[in-house]
Amino acid sequence: MVTVSLIKIVYRIQLVLITLFAIVMGWYGLAFLEWNTTLGVMTLIATPLVWIALVLGVRMTLEFLINQFKISEYLRIMKDKS
Repeated sequence: MVTVSLIKIVYRIQLVLITLFAIVMGWYGLAFLEWNTTLGVMTLIATPLVWIALVLGVRMTLEFLINQFKISEYLRIMKDKS
């Protein structure tokens, strides 16, 4: 299926974008340390949590799409058999 290979590419692109976002967020956390220590520490603690949440969200969404395409494919096969 073409869709599965496209979803793999989309997942890799999203993973790169989420990682870049997390790097920028961590950089801002380090910059906030000089201005407001509490905000900087909270940002640095939140950065990996945000990264994990975003990666899981994208992964779950794409897995759902793959399952929907497989279900429709199986239904088409069942319809063609009958």
